Amino acid sequence: MSEATWDVQDGAIVERPRNVRKHPLLHRIYERHDALIAEQLPVGRTLEIAFGQHMHPRADVGLEGWPSNVDTVPQPALAGDARALPFADNSFAAVVGRRFLHHVPPADRPEILQETARVLRPGGRVVLLEGTPGLYRKLTKDAAFRLGLLEEDTDIYGHLSADAVIDLVSGPFDVVEKQTLGSPLMLASISESDASARLLDFYERTQFVKWWTFVVGERPESVA
Repeated sequence: MSEATWDVQDGAIVERPRNVRKHPLLHRIYERHDALIAEQLPVGRTLEIAFGQHMHPRADVGLEGWPSNVDTVPQPALAGDARALPFADNSFAAVVGRRFLHHVPPADRPEILQETARVLRPGGRVVLLEGTPGLYRKLTKDAAFRLGLLEEDTDIYGHLSADAVIDLVSGPFDVVEKQTLGSPLMLASISESDASARLLDFYERTQFVKWWTFVVGERPESVA
C-alpha cells in the first residue's frame, strides 16, 4: 500500500487525500469551513474522525482509516474504524467530521452516528460537513475529470443529500444548525494558480449553489 492512495477496508473507502494546499482557492474555502466549524464547538476535548492529512485546528485527537495519515499531524492520532470508536463513553465535548461519510457504505452510517453519540458527553456536539449531490456538482466534476484536473474518483457511494445528512444526525441528536454551502466558482477551486485565491470574496458572496451540507447536532441527556 506504500504507493497506493486509496483502498477499501470492510466496505469503507480510506485514502491519502490530495494536497489541498496545491489549490489556493480550495485551501482558503476549507479554512473558511474550519472557522465555521470552530464557531459551533463547545469548550472541552474534540475528536476528529477521518481527518485525512490535516486535522481541524480545534481537534485534540484524531482517528484515521489510512494508517500513514496518522504520522502527518502533530496532534495525538490513531488508526481505527469509526464504526467502533476506541474511546470510552462521554469522552469528548465535540466530534468533527469533514467530508468523510460519503466514503462509508450507507448501511454503516447510522452506526457511526450512534458511536459518535456514545463517546460524547451530554450536551456535546457533532459537527459534520458533507458534499451534497446536484447537477452543478456533477457537471463540474465531470469536466474536471475530462480535463485531467482531478485524479481517480473514489466517491463510489455517491454524496449524501442534505436531507440524508440531517436525517442521520437527527437520529441520536437534536439538530441545532443546518445550512448548505457552495458557489458557482467551485470549478475555479481546482486551479493551482495563486491568483485563484483572489476569488474568495466573490465566492463568499455567491453562496447559492448546493455543494456542501453543514449540520450540527447536540447530544441530549440520554442516548437512544
